Amino acid sequence: MDAAFRRWRAGGGARGRAVGAHPAAGTPAHRPGGLVRRADPLDAWRRRQAGRRCRVILVVAGATFREAVRSRAFLGLLAIFALAALATRVVGWISATDGNLVSLDLIMSLQSIIGVLVAVATGTVLVQNEIQQKTLYTVLCRPLPRWRFVVGKFAGLSGALVLGQLAMAVIGLGWMWITGAPLNLWLALAVAMTCLEVLVMAAVGLCLSMLAGPLLSAVLCLAVYALGHAVATLPELIDHLEGWQRTMAAAGAAIVPNLGYFTFRGQAIHGHAMTASDVLQSLGYAALWIALLVTIAIAVFRRKQL
Repeated sequence: MDAAFRRWRAGGGARGRAVGAHPAAGTPAHRPGGLVRRADPLDAWRRRQAGRRCRVILVVAGATFREAVRSRAFLGLLAIFALAALATRVVGWISATDGNLVSLDLIMSLQSIIGVLVAVATGTVLVQNEIQQKTLYTVLCRPLPRWRFVVGKFAGLSGALVLGQLAMAVIGLGWMWITGAPLNLWLALAVAMTCLEVLVMAAVGLCLSMLAGPLLSAVLCLAVYALGHAVATLPELIDHLEGWQRTMAAAGAAIVPNLGYFTFRGQAIHGHAMTASDVLQSLGYAALWIALLVTIAIAVFRRKQL
């Protein structure tokens, strides 16, 4: 910091003081009371440094966002969802129950599955592709801390995933509306809960990619997704287990995120409301898991030998 401050003083700092010393040549240097107002060079330097830190993270996030949106996995899975959404309407028409409810249930479930697949396909290779293509070294050779690189990567991936969820919601719900299915506002909240679920899984994929290769990370991430939806039923199962099986089931319920907090699709399809406390609980739960997983990813990446 001292060296950077000396460079600042040798550069624009001296010019800034010269302007402040002569009001006629630059900005006013006097307050209404007649006291001289001098800007603190250290405060100005700190403000510029904070702005640069934010800009660096935004640059990494923007590059990651563009890379994720242009990837074949992202576009291919969106195309698969669009075709599947068209097919779900046919399934609803030939079903013996309410076709609208069946089609909506299938579309919302497909949105969650496709979103998680996109998160796994892109999140588990974010850093590995940078290492294999040797582009990571050109980035880290600059004065860029590794934690900002990881945060920028996750922010860009999160933006791409949210955009994908919105696109799938427009395609799926728009198709249902065109074909005459009744919709309600709670479906928008269900889409938001699905976005939280996908972001948690993206954090899981990013964390696992720091510990293992892309293929193993993808397999483990899908296993976490399956177990995360089964965690809600584990308490009932634990009551019927004994010994080491009971211990393993309890440990699995503790270390795997409970994705049941984000499963609001069934209630929204039937028009049932979700309380504000449930929404806040889901938001807090997602924020805690994302913060924990990204922190672990940063800690591992900082110690990683590249």
